[in-house]
Amino acid sequence: MKQKNNNFVQEIALERIYRLMDLAIDNWKKHPERSLDYLKLMKKIGTRNKTRIPKKVKELYCKKCLSLLLEGKDKETRVKEKVLLIKCRNCGTTKKVFPEKKKENFVLGITGGIGTGKTTVLKLLEKKGFNSLEADKIAKKEMQGIKEELKEKFDVVTKQGIDFKKLAKIVFNDRKKLIELNELVHPLVKKKLEQEVKGRKLTAIEIPLLYETGMQGLCDKVLVVYCKREKMIERKEKQGMEKKEMEKRMQNQFTVKEKKNKADYLIENNGTLNELQEKITELTEKIKEEIE
Repeated sequence: MKQKNNNFVQEIALERIYRLMDLAIDNWKKHPERSLDYLKLMKKIGTRNKTRIPKKVKELYCKKCLSLLLEGKDKETRVKEKVLLIKCRNCGTTKKVFPEKKKENFVLGITGGIGTGKTTVLKLLEKKGFNSLEADKIAKKEMQGIKEELKEKFDVVTKQGIDFKKLAKIVFNDRKKLIELNELVHPLVKKKLEQEVKGRKLTAIEIPLLYETGMQGLCDKVLVVYCKREKMIERKEKQGMEKKEMEKRMQNQFTVKEKKNKADYLIENNGTLNELQEKITELTEKIKEEIE
């Protein structure tokens, strides 16, 4: 039990590390002092919880002065014997970045606003050879093993099973309840996803709350699918969701702009299915070129 609790604490700490780095990047131009405070807090959380800061996060800041190393004016780079040398222009410290070994598997995280067509994109990628996974479906399966906790905390378990509609209504009307649910289910989902991607060359995972729950650490790259607001509403209404319910769900998600700023790839899905298929073909070719 103690080991399980330790793992849970480290999972939460890692989520906070990624979130604080995102905040530091968002603020580094207009509010450098605030950006520095985020980085200091990030380091403190890592030390306090004995959580190792991921390599790809470490590469974004100077270890000595904590300056962000994002653009040419902040850093000086050169290659020596296949090792990347990054010099901080603030304090002069140079760090070595060694090339990573070629990965045997590639994980693409798919996210975006509600009603943007994430599931359609996932299915199209599946036709292109990707192993496809849906975080929401996995979450529902994993919740079957924690019915007692769900009954105690949310009162959503009946003789027929878990009332997911009631659960959604509760958490999307109470942010504290949403956080409580995420903290309960998220570690289970992440563990299952980590198991599912092993041994697969290409995997695409639809994770609606990818950034909100810190799941980007599970992915090599992130694709954000977006469209016009009226399209989002139209699609969800056709699926039977009321506009009021949709608005509440959107309030608990990052804005489209925030997600687009963090993405590695973007797909606009305002057009026809044929147009979307063409974009998926282009994206697949690009990904395969990058990883081969």
